[in-house]
Amino acid sequence: MKKAKTKQIYILNLNYPFESVHMLLFESELIKKIYLNTDYKLKLFIGSNWSIKNSGFSLYGPDNVNIAFELKNTTKNDFVRENVYSITYINDINVNLNLEFISSLYNNTSNGNSIIEFRVDYASDGDLKLLEENIKLSKIKEIVNLFFEKVKSLFKENIPEKEKPKLIWNHSFIIKKNYEEAFNFFYNWNNMAKTLKTDKIWKIINEENYKPNEKKYRNFSIVINDDIKIFYRVVSINEIKDEKIEIIFDKSGKNYVPALNNYIKFTFFNINKDLSLFLYETHFPFNIYSSIFQTVCYYLFYCNNRSKNYIENL
Repeated sequence: MKKAKTKQIYILNLNYPFESVHMLLFESELIKKIYLNTDYKLKLFIGSNWSIKNSGFSLYGPDNVNIAFELKNTTKNDFVRENVYSITYINDINVNLNLEFISSLYNNTSNGNSIIEFRVDYASDGDLKLLEENIKLSKIKEIVNLFFEKVKSLFKENIPEKEKPKLIWNHSFIIKKNYEEAFNFFYNWNNMAKTLKTDKIWKIINEENYKPNEKKYRNFSIVINDDIKIFYRVVSINEIKDEKIEIIFDKSGKNYVPALNNYIKFTFFNINKDLSLFLYETHFPFNIYSSIFQTVCYYLFYCNNRSKNYIENL
């Protein structure tokens, strides 16, 4: 809306990564739990979702609240997710208001946190007054505040493992080695220790008989010190000859309890006889704190980049 006035309704800073908050709000089933446990209910119209233009939903609850919204525009990139809505009906009465409700999620790149903002943009005070005649802005603030208090609580709830969404993180490198050579190098974690210059500190133990698989994969553990022991179980190795090799690890910590990023996948794609594409993927809990998420991501990138440089110079 050009030359619009703005009134902020809600703002919240969350100590969780942008990717986690986006996934929770727009890509998971957890958000439905909110509307099962509040007096206000939300119903998407048939064929609608949070990304398709002209999608609609109704919000209804106590005090004769019944509002229908229509998605007019959406913006999505690595730094912002913004949905722009218009109101089409209030209490089953068609309204023609020159105003928009804007829901924004920002990636706070200075510290990795997420900022949620909800505001109304309006062309004139008359449009805002007309809205107030149908539903008080204070009531909208109350509903929005209630909703996001529930969002905050989801990050701290003890949600069953099978219901938890997973935060997927990946990166990739071009490696100047044949894809089979690259796979064999990364499959031997003694090489990883050499690249990080920890080969005289880490103790790497082959554990092929620990909960043996049907296939004899090279399971192993890394003993860093008395308090840190990490076990890597190879879940699968799949190869399409002359195309790619993929290996999936299940990672667990000391005493083999679940680790922070217990799922790890390496994929090596064949480009030509002296060139391959390495794709790394891991999963984090959706409620990981921003500071931990950033630290771990930087470290993983550093490790894989060191290994890439090391193998290219062999």
